[in-house]
Amino acid sequence: MKKNKSFLYSIMHQEKVNKKEYLKLTRSIMIFVATILIISFIVFIGISFFSKGGILQVINYIYNSNLYIYSLAFLFEFLSIFIRFFKWKYFLRILGIKISKIKNFIIYLSLYSMNLTPGKIGRVASAYTLNRVSKIRFVSILPVVSMDIFTDFLGLIIISIIIGFFFINYLPLIIGIDILLLLPFLFILNPWLFKILKNLLKGRFADVFTLYGDEYFASQSKLNNTKTYIVSVFFTIPSAIFTSLSLYFSLLALHVNADILNSMFVYLISILIGILSFIPGTIGSADIAMTTFISGTFNVSSTIAAAATIMTRIATLWFGVIIGSIFLFYAFKYWK
Repeated sequence: MKKNKSFLYSIMHQEKVNKKEYLKLTRSIMIFVATILIISFIVFIGISFFSKGGILQVINYIYNSNLYIYSLAFLFEFLSIFIRFFKWKYFLRILGIKISKIKNFIIYLSLYSMNLTPGKIGRVASAYTLNRVSKIRFVSILPVVSMDIFTDFLGLIIISIIIGFFFINYLPLIIGIDILLLLPFLFILNPWLFKILKNLLKGRFADVFTLYGDEYFASQSKLNNTKTYIVSVFFTIPSAIFTSLSLYFSLLALHVNADILNSMFVYLISILIGILSFIPGTIGSADIAMTTFISGTFNVSSTIAAAATIMTRIATLWFGVIIGSIFLFYAFKYWK
């Protein structure tokens, strides 16, 4: 009887994933994502329940908000995603991966369906679709996904440090969190640790590890250079700014007299705290931090703060996952 292959098994053994295996993989990921979204909804209920006005008052504030202003949060979030797409295209061009612009954009948007997986690792599934469309080996495509995730973090880190200089008391905290966030990427971006492990490991696993590790870093080395990082931040910094503006527009929609700088600071510090918690999608940790910072920074009630947090998270986290899920299902046609 054929043994069911896990996602990790498929990656490590580099077998060509067929349609059935890919659908099984994505189904498992989407069940996980749906579960996290449900938990996110429960968190929304929780911060509303414990706010001063309660759930009904939070709903009332959201219902009476200015939807025209609030729609700008969604617009800027989509612009953020669109800007990042050009960074993705740039990575593919460096590696010589050629596919049509439409297919490329659809596959890229499908990435966002995986944003609630730990460390966005679910995005690796998109490399299978790229492999199927471009006929380029999976392991040679994988560095595009890892670099895309890393440079997104890099843009967030850079803009958070810049904003931190305007809030000097929080700068050490911001820098400390940023350093911790960069550490996990050392292995996948630099071959030094891989070389050490390659010499230490023995047996069949070591053979597989060495074979595909060498190929991965051969492809990775084409992206892992100063020029690539500099070009990347020209895309990721503006996109990080656009995303952080979602809180600003949410507050304005709730008729709060907010300013852009404080709004960006509250959003960025809340997301960094959320990422540091290592909870998928920063669910709960970022929400509680954001509600607390909004209330203290803008001197508003916990009810308004809860409403602003919910609106911000829907316009960023939920919006990206929903859009990504739509295009993930659309991209299934490439597996026919």
